[in-house]
Amino acid sequence: MVAITATNSTTPSLKLALSQARLDQARKEADQADANAKTLRIQADQAQQESEHQQSNVQSLTNQASQAQAIYSASTANTSSAVPVATQEFLVRLYNATSQKFADSGNALKSTPNAPSVLNTQGQTTGRILNISV
Repeated sequence: MVAITATNSTTPSLKLALSQARLDQARKEADQADANAKTLRIQADQAQQESEHQQSNVQSLTNQASQAQAIYSASTANTSSAVPVATQEFLVRLYNATSQKFADSGNALKSTPNAPSVLNTQGQTTGRILNISV
C-alpha cells in the first residue's frame, strides 16, 4: 500500500524561513558596514584637507621666520655706533679712573679734609670740597 501524505506547497519550510532571515540580517549588516565605510571615508577626506591646510600654514610661517631672520641679520650686521670711537674710549677711561672711588666711598669727589681752600675765578676764597658722606 502506498501511503498518502498531504503536502502543501504554499507553506515554506522552516529551513527556508531561517535561511531567509539570515540573508536579511546579512544584508542589513552589509548596508550598515557600507554606511560606516562612507562615514569613515568622509572623515578621512576632511582630516586630509585639514592636514594639508596646516602644512600650508607651517610652510608660510617658516618662510616668514626665515625672512624675519634675514632682515634681523642684515640690520644688526651693518650697525655703527652713533657715538664716535674716540668718545667711547674717553668715557671708558673716565669710568676706570672714577669707578674705584665710587666703590670705596660712594662719591667720586676729592675727599681730603685738609685740602686748601678753593678759589673762584675772581681769586676769592670760597671754601673747601668736603666729603660728608663718610
